[in-house]
Amino acid sequence: MKYAFLINNDKNSFYPLKTGMIEEAQSDLDVSFSQELIEFYNEVGCGFIKSSKGNINRFMDPISVRDFRKKEYDYEFFPDIDLYDDLEDELIFFEVDETVLMSIKVTGNDTSPVYYNEIKIADSLYEFLQCMSKDDNYYLALIK
Repeated sequence: MKYAFLINNDKNSFYPLKTGMIEEAQSDLDVSFSQELIEFYNEVGCGFIKSSKGNINRFMDPISVRDFRKKEYDYEFFPDIDLYDDLEDELIFFEVDETVLMSIKVTGNDTSPVYYNEIKIADSLYEFLQCMSKDDNYYLALIK
């Protein structure tokens, strides 16, 4: 299992997705999720990675990804959500805290880079999750 390092850590909390969630979100957005994101959803689901600094570290479920992109429900009045309007080929998928969000580039490749604002912080979702599991603030050193 590719993501066993996350699943086997009892400080992390992950939950399987309901059947059809990925397809529903993609259909509503008229966007295909990256293959790597779909693989993670199918293998792990959504949930939380342990935090060393009190961060949320929430791997968003597909419906939350959709709601964020469409500015609906919990995200209708999200602070500074308009900053993310220009992310045409990226999807917000990870919430470090209320103001720190990560996006994943939608590509046709097997792997998809992860960004914090406009700065690439990992070449793939797998690399991002490995780094986050070791140090959930690793990306701060990359943006200085």
